[in-house]
Amino acid sequence: MLFLTTLFAVAAAGPMSMSEPRLVKEELGLCSPCIQLSEQGLNILLNEILNVGVVGGCSKLCSAIPSKAGSTVCDLACIAVGLKEFVSIIEKADLDPFYFCEQVKFCPVGKDDAAGQIMAITSDPTSGPAATKFAINMQFQVANETGVGEIHAAIKGPGATSISQGFPNTGFKPGMYQVTLNLDTTPDQTADPPVDFPAGVYDIKFDVCQGECYSKHPHSIVLDSQHGNFTITH
Repeated sequence: MLFLTTLFAVAAAGPMSMSEPRLVKEELGLCSPCIQLSEQGLNILLNEILNVGVVGGCSKLCSAIPSKAGSTVCDLACIAVGLKEFVSIIEKADLDPFYFCEQVKFCPVGKDDAAGQIMAITSDPTSGPAATKFAINMQFQVANETGVGEIHAAIKGPGATSISQGFPNTGFKPGMYQVTLNLDTTPDQTADPPVDFPAGVYDIKFDVCQGECYSKHPHSIVLDSQHGNFTITH
């Protein structure tokens, strides 16, 4: 499973997990729960609007979210801005949870002068056979405070081997930070699709972003993007 350990956790199928530094905006209230709605939650709401409609109001629409916490946050946001505006925001959000949460006023809008850079990417160990557990460390410096966003990791190996995941955060104050991406390269033929790690050099790309990485929405900024690597031996 994929886990992000900060003020909240996000899970998805895959062999990666990321530990991040403790975030700086614990006072943000509904921001973290709102981001947890995620792209999947917004997709559920969009399908509900398109296929069922909004008869029954906010509570009926938000009941489509399977988790109680997600349904509650959805209902609060819908009531806060009104059903008509809520539907409009969902349609405009384009499955971008950061933009959605900014538009319903649950997360503050990020500043356009947000700035930072990746300082180093290292792998421990640098190489090993399949089933090795790699700890890939990424150090980055924030020069100007960031708003809600994500750290995105993408791994590309020999052939069609590819894994990627975005890990949300509620922003960083100026300073130096380090995240560790833990990658278990144990093959899993029972997964859908099966997970395999053939021998070769693997590229790891990190993006540090305010908002969703490469989003077209306002205030979304890719602060930096850098590559590292590790090797799976025979």
